[in-house]
Amino acid sequence: MQPNRAAPYSSLRRTVHQALKNWHSTNEETALLSNLYLYRSLQRQEGGSPRRVTNLVLLQAIERLSATYETEARFLQARFLEREPIHRLANRLNVAESTVYVVQRQAINRLVELLHRQEEEAVMSQKARLLQRLEPPTYTELLGIEEQLERLVQLITTPAAPWLVAIEGIGGIGKTALADALLRRLIAEGRVDELAWVSARQQRFNLGGGLDPVAKPALTSDQLVAALIKQLLPELSTTTPVDQALATLRSRLQTTQHVILIDNLETLADVESLTPTLHNLANPTKFVLTSRHSLYSEPNLCHLRVAELSRPVALRLIRQEAQLSNLLELAAASDADLLPIFETVGGNPLALRLVVGQAHLYALPSILYELKMAQSGPAENLYEFIYRKAWERLDPLSRQALLAMPLGNPAGEDIEYLAEVGDLAVGELRTALSKLVTLNLVDARGGLHERRYTIHSLTRTFLQQQVARWF
Repeated sequence: MQPNRAAPYSSLRRTVHQALKNWHSTNEETALLSNLYLYRSLQRQEGGSPRRVTNLVLLQAIERLSATYETEARFLQARFLEREPIHRLANRLNVAESTVYVVQRQAINRLVELLHRQEEEAVMSQKARLLQRLEPPTYTELLGIEEQLERLVQLITTPAAPWLVAIEGIGGIGKTALADALLRRLIAEGRVDELAWVSARQQRFNLGGGLDPVAKPALTSDQLVAALIKQLLPELSTTTPVDQALATLRSRLQTTQHVILIDNLETLADVESLTPTLHNLANPTKFVLTSRHSLYSEPNLCHLRVAELSRPVALRLIRQEAQLSNLLELAAASDADLLPIFETVGGNPLALRLVVGQAHLYALPSILYELKMAQSGPAENLYEFIYRKAWERLDPLSRQALLAMPLGNPAGEDIEYLAEVGDLAVGELRTALSKLVTLNLVDARGGLHERRYTIHSLTRTFLQQQVARWF
């Protein structure tokens, strides 16, 4: 079914006609063409009142129209810009006054057609430019994130607080992929004019089981702000004083809404000093943060936690990755054959994809055994990538509490039970759980009146063998 273009085209014609009539309006706040990307782009470049920007859009279009329809362009300029009355135009054109309105309608139609083409070209170019700012996607199709993606779209496109949204979860759970899907959705739907992507990631885990260092990550708040300025304000000289550059960035972000992704926030050395800076830059700009650490202590921050995939979705992901990798036997395997994968690594997408990647080389039982026993380089690297930094941040009490978690029911246990099996006082366990939940090593589940605590299946597997080597 073809989209109905008549309605928006007719709407544009009415808006353009009204904007021409308002050329000399004294109301500087009239922004009739603000729904056009052409308008918003000129507003960023030239500034000024809404009426002035509207007139610039019209003037540039009329000048371009004169290259192919000089008579129509000259008529529009005389009628609306120079305020030449109908009777004088009729005399000059040697036609009846009623005919002047026919000429006017034809000229406006030509102008609208041109504006429509310009808008489509500008939007297409802008979308291509924005896509170049994103990192290459690490997925073909994301599974199991539809509800979270819709929530994010709602949060980011609503012109009101929260201005900072944190996507949080354990390593490999799909935070960056979800943020990437969000930005690609906003770009495709034309719901964002400007965006930036800044990563603080220091290493990547490849599906061969190796750890690849990342060149020049943003490691401090100052470096991160400098990276934003480089992306969004390339015209600024590198010798511009920091305070002046920051003031220019603030003016831009608070004049025009941007969406800015800061990936792997937890690796910044001075994250506590960054969030006040982001609040100072926000509104109407929105910031999306991905972090392995839940920033519950930060005010005015919306938290969206990424959970592991359910068993049905995890099995779909295994089959999808196997099909893409031409592992046809694995793709056609029964649920019974694939369930041991889920029981070993749970619904962690990175771990699931590692298993599929290793299936090119090894038998499935061997892969799962090595993950359980942490006896291979890929398995050790996976645990290093996901858990090492979090483990090193734990005090002895928090480590004791984490080691007790596998003793509980995978569906979750209450604090009293975990304190008993972990040989901890309830007060001590509360302190430890605060840190473990903040680091997304432990999940807090339940409702307003009851909480139960559990760990991911992959964390359970990790605690069986690998963690003993880090003491």
